[in-house]
Amino acid sequence: MSSEGLIRRLKKGSPIVLEKETIRLPRFTEIKEIEPGEIGGKGKDTLVVARSRTATWALLPWPKKTGFNAKDAQGFLKMVGVLQQQNPQKPVKGYVLAKGPVKDDGAALLEKEGHLASTVAE
Repeated sequence: MSSEGLIRRLKKGSPIVLEKETIRLPRFTEIKEIEPGEIGGKGKDTLVVARSRTATWALLPWPKKTGFNAKDAQGFLKMVGVLQQQNPQKPVKGYVLAKGPVKDDGAALLEKEGHLASTVAE
């Protein structure tokens, strides 16, 4: 799933179906794409940030078929941490929407911090 497709689904209010859970998010006041370099990350995969009145969601489409591992998870947590510092009054929930397999070490690292990495079911 690309960042454009993800934004389109969020604007329509459609759920995002993952293997581990289905994400249903409320109406947003703001949905935008952020380049990883803007928030201390590396790479070229665009992060989709959706803000509502009460919380912020960081969704990272992960198109790489090689999978998502612990090193990738550490980079994602760093970016989510910067988003949390920018908006300390709202909690930030992070999701990695992987096309390839999610390695157990990467998933465990994110889940320990309250975030989720899962393969897109659709």
